[in-house]
This record gives sequence, C-alpha cells and structure tokens, in this order.
Amino acid sequence: MVRGLLSVGALLGVVVLGLACASPTLPLPPPMVPDQSPGVDLDHVKLSAPCGGASPNAVIVIVNENGAVPDDEAVSGAVVTTCGSWDASVFAHTGDVLEITQEIGTERSQPTDYQVQ
Repeated sequence: MVRGLLSVGALLGVVVLGLACASPTLPLPPPMVPDQSPGVDLDHVKLSAPCGGASPNAVIVIVNENGAVPDDEAVSGAVVTTCGSWDASVFAHTGDVLEITQEIGTERSQPTDYQVQ
C-alpha cells in the first residue's frame, strides 16, 4: 500500500513538472515611449527611458523608417540597465518615424512607434 502511494506521488510530481514546462509564457512587452532631447549634432536625437522603461538587460533596437536615411545610419540601439533604463543616439530628423523594439535572447517585442519631434 505504501509503495503504491509512493508511485502515485512520484507520477503526480512528474505530471505537474511536465505541465509547468508546457505552460505558455507572456510575450515580451514593447518598451515604453522614450523621452527625446537634442543629439550630438543636427542629424541626431537622443532618446532615453527611465528605470522601468524596458526589461532589464534587454537590447533596444531602433530603426528609422525614413527610406531616405542611409542604410548605415538607419539602425541604432542600446543595452538596457538592470533597472530598465536606456539611452541611445539616433540619426533622425523632425517627422521621422522610429520603430523601437526590445530583444532578450530570441524573443522580440512588438514595436513602439515614435515620431521625432
């Protein structure tokens, strides 16, 4: 009888662990809309977000959607701090739309679209 209960308990433990591994995870949320300040020159803006603005240690990827922007200037990014803050210098002008995502490993968030002011 005791041996039967141990077998049932072990089987139940395996089933519970299996279900826990199969449960879906929440998707990576998009980063919050950043603050904008002047950049190092007239062709750049500085974007920043405070603690909690993105997932800690994520990689922020910023793509300027303006087709006139040279390919080697169209992408920028930053590594997020442990508190979730980040800042990046971006080649952009007033009216440009920037697509901002965050990545952790192979997971990528939905974009936050930002229009440069």
